[in-house]
Amino acid sequence: FGICHAWAPAAIIEEEPNCPVTHNGVTFQPLDIKGLISDVYDGAKVSTVFTGARYNGGDDGTDEYGRHTNDAYRDMNPAYFHIAAANLLGKLKHSFVVDVTAGAQVWNQPVRGFKMYEQTAMSLEEAAQTFYGLEEYPWNAAAKSIVYVKSRLSWVFETYTDGGLVASGEVDKFTTGQYYYYLLELDDAGEIIGGEWVYNSDSDHPDFLWFAKSKPAADTVTSIGLSYADVSMLLKKSVACSDSASSSGSAGSASASASASASTSGSVGASGSATSSASTSAGSATDVPSTSSTASNAGSVATDAPATEAPATGTPAATTLNTGAPAATTATPSSNGGNQGNNQGNNQGGNQGNNHHDESEDQYHQYQQQQQQQQQQFENSDHPRQWYQSFFHWW
Repeated sequence: FGICHAWAPAAIIEEEPNCPVTHNGVTFQPLDIKGLISDVYDGAKVSTVFTGARYNGGDDGTDEYGRHTNDAYRDMNPAYFHIAAANLLGKLKHSFVVDVTAGAQVWNQPVRGFKMYEQTAMSLEEAAQTFYGLEEYPWNAAAKSIVYVKSRLSWVFETYTDGGLVASGEVDKFTTGQYYYYLLELDDAGEIIGGEWVYNSDSDHPDFLWFAKSKPAADTVTSIGLSYADVSMLLKKSVACSDSASSSGSAGSASASASASASTSGSVGASGSATSSASTSAGSATDVPSTSSTASNAGSVATDAPATEAPATGTPAATTLNTGAPAATTATPSSNGGNQGNNQGNNQGGNQGNNHHDESEDQYHQYQQQQQQQQQQFENSDHPRQWYQSFFHWW
């Protein structure tokens, strides 16, 4: 097991080391300091805000609409996910941590961005026909209308690459993410009151999300003797690139095996305070966004194999496309209980998904193709769309 539960919040809260620091005759590279900070967070008691229950595997299946039956697997409702991502990043300019797969394995990653590609207003009847092949919407009786959403959450993953990755722009190489497809259920006031995952997102969605409320206490000393104050001293000098070769104080046990960072967790970078700007949509926290918004936070995150995703640098304007009536395209979810739990994103050192079924690989690929065809059929149909894009960057 790694300590992703430690390096992920440290990557958000702490500033990123930039330069080597020599103290008591020992030189600590930025990667060493990232590892030490990760170990401190692993051994410290830090209060968190947490939502979603961890799915530990075991009893699970799918209903006739492809929805998972295990409460812990499906408890991260897309409505909550959407509200949390849009408000934390857009309005509060605050990142958070997600377990990026709903399967039994846990992959805590620090979030870097959230972008909405499409939101399409639909009646209950249109949504029922389009996504379930039914005449009536089968879920939330209090819902008065539906919005279909395609969004993308991006996050940073682990690496042993040394140096200040944010300052150098290298962090872009270690940024990846996942597209999510879901329905938002709205009341008469247009506020979000629920939702349902659709297409592959029935299986491939975050398991839980959380963030640390504060840094560790200043006097924290871990069970293995790591002093947060001592490691913070090294971090401060590394951030400022002020070599401390002449310092006489003791860095405590921080001088021992500094490069042995965090088992499989790699290293952790940091997000410090910096300039930020945001233009967010008005309305309540549960309103469906109708304007584009941007936010940028300086900081960093640690990161492993290069990703192909580099955040966009522009601020797109919201654009409303055609408003013709939705096509009566039926996209009935398959009742095939194939392997819907496999991870559709990047494999970060192993299978992040979890196969809960016994169907063959051919059946799984057949199911995936069917889902993709249904998704493309819907997205290519003549239905009213509103494109909404939000960019949130750590630089």
